[in-house]
Amino acid sequence: MKRVFILIVGAVAVALLLAACSAPVTSSRLQFALSDSGTIGYSVSPTGALTVQGRNLRFRNAAGAYGVTITEYRIAYFDEVGAALFFDGSGQAGSVNLFVPAGIQCEEPDEVYGCNLGDPGWRFAPGAEVVSPQSYQLMPAGLAFEHIGAGYPIGWYAEIEFDGFDTLGRAFTTAPYLLAITAPD
Repeated sequence: MKRVFILIVGAVAVALLLAACSAPVTSSRLQFALSDSGTIGYSVSPTGALTVQGRNLRFRNAAGAYGVTITEYRIAYFDEVGAALFFDGSGQAGSVNLFVPAGIQCEEPDEVYGCNLGDPGWRFAPGAEVVSPQSYQLMPAGLAFEHIGAGYPIGWYAEIEFDGFDTLGRAFTTAPYLLAITAPD
C-alpha cells in the first residue's frame, strides 16, 4: 500500500513538473524593460527642436522558462483616461529578431544561447538578460507634438506587446507591458 502511494505521489509530481515546463510565454515569464529611463518620451530644446530618444529593449526569462525568439512588437498609445491616441488607436509595429535564453543558469553559459538542462552546474534561475543591440524609436514625433499641444499631461502611456516563438516552435504573443510617456525625457 505504501509503495503504491509513493508511486502515485511520484507520478503526480512528474505530471506537475511537465505541466510547469510547458507553460506558455506570458508577461510574468518574460520580463521586459527599456534601457535608461524605462519610459518613452521626448525633449524640446530652447530653440524648439524636438528630440525623441531611442530605447534599447531588455529581456530576461523567469526561472524555468523556455528560451524565446522575439520577432515583432506592436505598440499603441493612450491618454490618462485610456482613450486611444494617434494612428486612430492602431499604433505602430516593428521587427525585433532577438533570442532570449531559457531561465536556466550554469557554470559556463553559451554567449548567445545561455544554458541548457544537463550543462555542468545547471539550475532553474532567471535567465541571462539580453539587451537589443540597436535602439528602437518607440514614440512617433506626431504623438510628441500631440502631447505638447495637450499641455504635457501626466498619465499618458503606451502598451507594447511582443510576438515570437519559443524553443519548441510554439508561437506566442505576450500580454501588454505598460510604458509611461514622459517629457522631458
